[in-house]
Amino acid sequence: YAPQVGVDPYILPVIFGMLRITPARVRSTSFTFALITRRSRYRGGTRYFSRGIDETGHVSNYNETEQIIILNDATGGLTGFASDQSFNRSKADSSRRDLQVMSFVQTRGSVPVFWAEVNNLRYTPRLQVRSPEIAVNAARKHFAEQIRIYGENYLVNLVNQKGREERVKRAYEQLVRILITSPTESSETDTPITEEKLRTLDPEEKKQSMDRLHYIYFDFHNETKGLQWHRAQLLLDRLADGLAQAQYFRGVETPGDPNGQLDVRTKQTGVVRTNCMDCLDRTNVVQSMLGRWAITRQLIDVGVLRPGES
Repeated sequence: YAPQVGVDPYILPVIFGMLRITPARVRSTSFTFALITRRSRYRGGTRYFSRGIDETGHVSNYNETEQIIILNDATGGLTGFASDQSFNRSKADSSRRDLQVMSFVQTRGSVPVFWAEVNNLRYTPRLQVRSPEIAVNAARKHFAEQIRIYGENYLVNLVNQKGREERVKRAYEQLVRILITSPTESSETDTPITEEKLRTLDPEEKKQSMDRLHYIYFDFHNETKGLQWHRAQLLLDRLADGLAQAQYFRGVETPGDPNGQLDVRTKQTGVVRTNCMDCLDRTNVVQSMLGRWAITRQLIDVGVLRPGES
């Protein structure tokens, strides 16, 4: 991975996805905000036509989304961080000038079992879900890679618990029961709205790598019915401990450092992997909620926001 002087000028780095970098402001603090979504080159496709997992462990519509805050970005001509509450109070003056980079990563991807929607002339295609036992080897490959890259995996499932999506939900949960050691389950009801508001599956103890999987089901449609998006806070509350433990990336670059390298202060050690049926609308709402949570926590940690503000 070292620089190759003779070759580098001929290499064009590309990503399959999107990138946006924009100036932003919170209170009187300006900063640079970047959003990068890297889409897997495997198994891309439109809804209905690409679903589930394949034998090699690749799932449909897999994306890694990274949001980045850059404070004190002098090259961008922005005023940067100038709060009186510095992250490191013992070095308050220098922290206002130090370039700080904070990053938070999320993933999304199709439910990792063998399932498909057979296209015909009907508005809603016929759903086929194979036994989760058949997908165990493929799912192990998928999650082994996810754990190697991200650490702890919090699997948020937003499909419906009734109707045509119920079989996808049950298959996912059965798969997780097979993969983790001595699964412990808990569920919450919300009578008369829903029979199952939340369900969690966790390993009783960590004996193997798959025990870094934590499954959380949230009945999104029933809980947020009538555009009550604030009800998704119930899911965030359940994820709070895991998010706090996983943290986020933070690096600081000291002015005048000829190497321009970041001093890494914290690393993100876990990821939330979200899915609904299409990995679209419901997933977008939850990922946006998690993104706002991360930005709020980061800006509180560096003193731009006070505790309790958002």
